[in-house]
Amino acid sequence: MKRIVLITFVFMILRVATVSNAAEVILGPDLKIPPYYKPGGGTCSPGRGYSFSAEAPNYPSTYPKLNLRVFNGEVIGFIIEVEAKEGWKPWYDQPEGKPTQHDNSPPHYTQTIYIKKGPTAEECKSSKGPSGK
Repeated sequence: MKRIVLITFVFMILRVATVSNAAEVILGPDLKIPPYYKPGGGTCSPGRGYSFSAEAPNYPSTYPKLNLRVFNGEVIGFIIEVEAKEGWKPWYDQPEGKPTQHDNSPPHYTQTIYIKKGPTAEECKSSKGPSGK
């Protein structure tokens, strides 16, 4: 039951964020990192793991975005990013009027959903990278 509720919630967020595009997310041990998702330049963050963003030749990164949180080669969560100009919603990670901004990105809000517990600080220190190898 918990799995169905989470899948429905993620699907609804993706539907609202993309308006005309939809995605299906099926959780389970076979949930893989899609080939067009690449690790960001950051290090492992305790509780959050590594960030992966969609990248493809000739397709610039645009908003809204769906990023993955990854640790030891497993997807542990999702981050939806929406440009601040779209307006604030009470479920965003940031407080109203305080969007985040990094790496020359436009100001944006995020909604983070974890499906697995993130790594501890000690697990991050001993991590050999996003794939765990």
